[in-house]
Amino acid sequence: MPDKILVLAEHRSGKLKNISWEAIGFGQKLAAQLGKEMNVVLIGAEIESLADEISNKCGQTLLTISSEHCADYTPETHCEVLSAVARQEAPFLFLMGHTYQVIDFAPKLAAMLGRGFVPNCVDYQWDGSRLTFVRQVFNGKLNLQVGLKGDPPYLVSLQQGAFNSYEVQIKSSPRVVALDVPLPAEILRRKVLEVIEAAQGKIDLSQADIIVAGGRGLANKEKFQIILDLAEALGAGVGASRPVTDGGWLPKEHQIGSSGQTVTPKLYIACGISGAIQHLVGMSNSGCIVAINKDPNAPIFSIADYGIVGDVFKVVPVLTQLAREMRKG
Repeated sequence: MPDKILVLAEHRSGKLKNISWEAIGFGQKLAAQLGKEMNVVLIGAEIESLADEISNKCGQTLLTISSEHCADYTPETHCEVLSAVARQEAPFLFLMGHTYQVIDFAPKLAAMLGRGFVPNCVDYQWDGSRLTFVRQVFNGKLNLQVGLKGDPPYLVSLQQGAFNSYEVQIKSSPRVVALDVPLPAEILRRKVLEVIEAAQGKIDLSQADIIVAGGRGLANKEKFQIILDLAEALGAGVGASRPVTDGGWLPKEHQIGSSGQTVTPKLYIACGISGAIQHLVGMSNSGCIVAINKDPNAPIFSIADYGIVGDVFKVVPVLTQLAREMRKG
């Protein structure tokens, strides 16, 4: 059985995406359990600073493919490079984040290698002899265990926020190996003319260290203002359960859960959120969860590290005032 796990480090505008660190942390954990070596793969042009960052932060062996033809992402170049790396390194697993870029090229890469692709995984199971990955289906209502069949490498993408970026372990012997992958002229026909970034909110929830989220218990859009005030006082992102965005209190981009974003902040404050399973799957891996709800039997308390049974309209303003005083001090 191949003894190596490869993890793709995705980047944009000279910065590594947070989901790359999530994949690296998970790759390290899985490699230790399976008794395998983990290497990181980095593709691009002028990527020396990114290579240094990865080497210094996790110390894993880093395989770099640097070429002016890889300065801009295209599915053809990525598939050509990664298929060559897969054939050369013969890994057991090829892990990557489930991003729009991966959705674009991974099915094509799997077809080139004649292998399967298990997308958007949120968990895994290892019983000492058999490895399976967990995907959510039917809008997050069911978990599906997917086994690995056929010969490796197996391609797997990880849902953003399902694994923790702060679990990355620093290894003591970083090593950078530059690989040379020839790119045939016929795959270089596509040229990127312009990259237009999609409109973003003030805070990207996937990158926020603190998120204050509100639910149906806030009653209406006007009363939801206390959540915005607390988030401002903490310098936090603003999240919401589905009833809030369905009601038009906040734009859809703030929704957290199976039909919204999956997040893993260091601190998640859930205010007036009962804790339906559709919401829990989007935030249950947060570092510390604080729940505020007047119902002592609310499901959110089952996963909370700290719970406050009380009226959000009395508790949240007090927290906001304390946060403002601490910032002044």
